[in-house]
Amino acid sequence: MKKENVFEGSSVQDAIEKGLAALGITEEEAEIKVKSKGGFFTKPSVEITVKEKTEAEADVAEEELATVEEEAAEEGGKVALTEEECAAAEGRVRAFIDGLLEEMRLDCTAEVTREGEEIDVRISGKGAGSIIGYRGDVLDAVQYMALWIANNSVKEFIRVSLDAENYRKKRNETLTNLAMRLARKAARTGRRVSLEAMNPFERRVIHTALQNDKFVRTESEGEGSYRHVVIIPKTENAPRSRRPREASYGETPQMTYGTSAKFRKKGAVKTKTYGAPSKKPY
Repeated sequence: MKKENVFEGSSVQDAIEKGLAALGITEEEAEIKVKSKGGFFTKPSVEITVKEKTEAEADVAEEELATVEEEAAEEGGKVALTEEECAAAEGRVRAFIDGLLEEMRLDCTAEVTREGEEIDVRISGKGAGSIIGYRGDVLDAVQYMALWIANNSVKEFIRVSLDAENYRKKRNETLTNLAMRLARKAARTGRRVSLEAMNPFERRVIHTALQNDKFVRTESEGEGSYRHVVIIPKTENAPRSRRPREASYGETPQMTYGTSAKFRKKGAVKTKTYGAPSKKPY
């Protein structure tokens, strides 16, 4: 589904520039429609629609990234990289990020650090919003490119993580809270809960947050840009009396089994009173 936004400005061009900056995209990546050129009581406004990647482009990017990580995880007994190889990879990533920020003319600085075979890049500054993009899509693309640049001349796998203005930490916290809330819903209702389409990095956050959950499990469904996470209760379609109460989620579920067969057959036990005289109507 396309994402539509309306922006106002002092002029049509000003509205366009504000919209592109807010969405973190270029004019080539947007469909722009002038809604109003302005008047006595209205400001100039434009409607900007973010062009979607084609399904083929989304599939290629996602599958290539998954292949890189899966191959690295499946290789057993591999020899560790030398310090020279790691330092060279760090230098390539640093040169790529600095050159990118310069070409984009962003008022940002990049701090690149490395620990063993993991390279960490932190971007900060006034223009960090443009490198983040809509829900981190630009950030993911840059990280993907940095990953390939770091590994283009070594046989082993070097991991690269990229963040700007602490966006990933905030986004991860948001997704984790969302995962826990929807897990409670799935466990309470006994029905599956489907999340919106997410990129591989965000889906991984959901899977990780619920991987040890007692009441639900997660799976990814869909293809390409429509791939999403589904939260599945482990007692799917179980009777409501056997589902954990929402208030006690995370604790041992309290089960209710209804009334006994003896009670249903004979009803409540009759009791007698002692010491009180019986009253008769006059």
